[in-house]
Amino acid sequence: MGSNARRPTSSSAAALGGRLVQLVGDRDAARVSCEISRLCAEPHPVGGRPVYGDVLAWVVDAIVGVVSARLGAAGPGERFILDLRFTDGRYVDVDALPASARWVLRTVSAFLAEDVAEGERSLTAAEQQFDLTMRAETLADAIIWLDFVLDVDLPDPPDVTTA
Repeated sequence: MGSNARRPTSSSAAALGGRLVQLVGDRDAARVSCEISRLCAEPHPVGGRPVYGDVLAWVVDAIVGVVSARLGAAGPGERFILDLRFTDGRYVDVDALPASARWVLRTVSAFLAEDVAEGERSLTAAEQQFDLTMRAETLADAIIWLDFVLDVDLPDPPDVTTA
């Protein structure tokens, strides 16, 4: 399970993705904005810098990895269903979310459901069809979601007996 099933993660994409998550965790909005803007505006990065799609794929894969590690793998015939709720318990209307947040939710959901083809289609669309603003918003939302799922207090997954 994971977003980069068809594309290996470069060390530079992982390093930049990790740096962005750290900056979000530090609440350093100026540096986050600068890094994301630079990444989105560089059509052909130089000096070993990663391309936008690789960093976005790393962030999505990290979200999927954290959710899977925290909740455990879905069993046979089971699947993950992501429900968003406000702090008061009301459901969030996914269609009312900004386009970038909907993209993150739907892409992560596709990979959690092991619909790799849909997840890859979504990643490709983000790379090839989104304008610069949408690219930046999508990456920022994905990083914020990753920071959030890293901070959510969830119980450890149940131990699984292996034969």
